[in-house]
Amino acid sequence: MGANMNLTSVTMLEFLAYVKEQILDEDTTPILCLGKSGIGKTEAIKGLCDDMHIGCMELRLVTLNEVDLLGVPTIEEQANGKKTTVWASMNDLPIAERDGEVGILVLDEITSCSRTIRAAAYQLLDDKRSLGNYHLPKKWVVVALGNGPEDGGVFNGIEYAFMGRCNGMRVEPDLKSWKVWAVNAGVHPAVLGFVSWQPQYLHQINPDAEYEEKLPSPRSWTKLSIKLNNAEKRREGVIDNRAVEIYAAAAVGESVASMFAAFYAYKKKTVSVEDIMSGKATGAVADMDRQVMYMQVQTVVYGISKELKSTYSGGDWPDKTYTRIANACRWIIKTGERMLDVATTIINELNLTTYMFADILGDDKFDTFCPEFLPFQTKNRLVFKPSNRR
Repeated sequence: MGANMNLTSVTMLEFLAYVKEQILDEDTTPILCLGKSGIGKTEAIKGLCDDMHIGCMELRLVTLNEVDLLGVPTIEEQANGKKTTVWASMNDLPIAERDGEVGILVLDEITSCSRTIRAAAYQLLDDKRSLGNYHLPKKWVVVALGNGPEDGGVFNGIEYAFMGRCNGMRVEPDLKSWKVWAVNAGVHPAVLGFVSWQPQYLHQINPDAEYEEKLPSPRSWTKLSIKLNNAEKRREGVIDNRAVEIYAAAAVGESVASMFAAFYAYKKKTVSVEDIMSGKATGAVADMDRQVMYMQVQTVVYGISKELKSTYSGGDWPDKTYTRIANACRWIIKTGERMLDVATTIINELNLTTYMFADILGDDKFDTFCPEFLPFQTKNRLVFKPSNRR
């Protein structure tokens, strides 16, 4: 069985689909998910809750003690004069009236906390689903997250009793799954483009290192993205190479920093996504270097995704959004006349990561704004992947 603890390995998309099905089936069996440190397990669960419009609460178990979980005991006098012990519940546990009737309670760092904390948490996993006087809402599911013994995190073990009460699996780092989350979370297109170009840098662990090293992971790429987005706002444009290298080294480590900075510089050679969506960029696109292609693809995907999400209201988009997306599609068609691989990659990335793109294309109204797109898609249907519709 070894280090995987006899747990089946799945992608993040498969794990989230499993959790979603259990929520929809009103199956409240607890779920245990282990995986490498920094791959975004907690963020992915929060994103699922947002997409499903259900509640989400997180308990980071390494920061708690038994009193935090069980509550402070107090003495209350009953109507008959007898006194009983009552446990005051902590405020971070879900309450249906406040947090929604349906939701996910995340028990984070389950394998890093002490055995006594896990023993207390067991009580949320049995049929009573209670701690002291607290009872978990009927339709809430407990999802316990942690690291295995060789996943680069703190591993203090996990007991058979815990494993036996949960449905369990391992999540492995997976570029496709991360990109679905990252595009919708607004991760910088340079980060998405670089990792698409060099997927071996999505997540790295060096088990043979004498000391811990600063290495890339989905979590650290997200931190770099935040730094880049803030720096671009502050400097009103592209950041100089040295600053990018410093940002990258601080987030994902020195070994990959210079390569990322060189890739970021290709941003100057891409067509502005604002020019594309406003209709200014109408000419044929020149041949691209491979790195420029990856940057261009993710820039367009980022821009279209942001446009669709930011302007959606009341079940529809304003005419301005239809016009801007139509302009983008015309630019994609024009690009496809010269470089079909670039055009199809953009559409396939959008179909993978942005369900709203499929929704607006499927709207009959869109055909009046961009009548040429359907014939283009039909002509090249063999190279287009199915849309990621909800």
